[in-house]
Amino acid sequence: MKKYIYNIFAVLLAATVMTSCAEEEGMNPGGDSAPHVTIFDYEAASPYNPDNDIQLRLAANNQTEAAYYLAELTADKEAYIASNGEAAYSDYVVENGTQVEGISGESTADLTLTGLIGEYTITVVAVKGNTKVASEVEFFGIEWTTIGIGIYHSAMFVDENGDPAVFPIEVRKAGHAEWYQLPSVFEEGMNLVIKMNGTSATVEQQPLFTDPTYGTVYAEGTGSLVDGQIQLALTYTCAAGSFGLQQELLELPTE
Repeated sequence: MKKYIYNIFAVLLAATVMTSCAEEEGMNPGGDSAPHVTIFDYEAASPYNPDNDIQLRLAANNQTEAAYYLAELTADKEAYIASNGEAAYSDYVVENGTQVEGISGESTADLTLTGLIGEYTITVVAVKGNTKVASEVEFFGIEWTTIGIGIYHSAMFVDENGDPAVFPIEVRKAGHAEWYQLPSVFEEGMNLVIKMNGTSATVEQQPLFTDPTYGTVYAEGTGSLVDGQIQLALTYTCAAGSFGLQQELLELPTE
């Protein structure tokens, strides 16, 4: 029994030492043994388009002499690696990618990549001498195609007679799924996206307009497709609370 308890203590002690070393790795200047770039990705802010643009912050450690990036379709990257291997792909990024300005030693740099359509992988390779260490982040760029002009009925807004507002709206459809987008439905730059699954509709929480008193107003809810019309039950909320449930309707463009 004493030997068994001792063995447990030895394992716990070793685990504690290993954890401590792992936590301290990269924390002490000069302590890292290899170059590395950490990638932080953000939704692209105005004037960029978050559907096709991505903003990155690259944070290099003190062993990084230079860094290179390459954004390409994930399928193309996977095909290259399948034929040539991971190490060869790091060389490929350095040879065919773009060097990140401002990266040398412990440093940061910001990038904005635009016009991405499809499933992309952005690879960043940190370099020190002949040592190359790759990091990556994935991004899916949506391709929208205008399919016509629909009619939107909004209970959230009313006309001069106090009736639900009714107005024409451009309707776009995604290339990869049954998603519809209504650009600038209530306010310029704020788009309503409706995701369909068969006849069921989902509106994930998204900003749709700015109230002069309460600030940004978000909408989310569910609905259904009936005879070419998407009937929506949307809840509008802001920082101060809820505007309540509103019944909205989109008449899809006719062929």
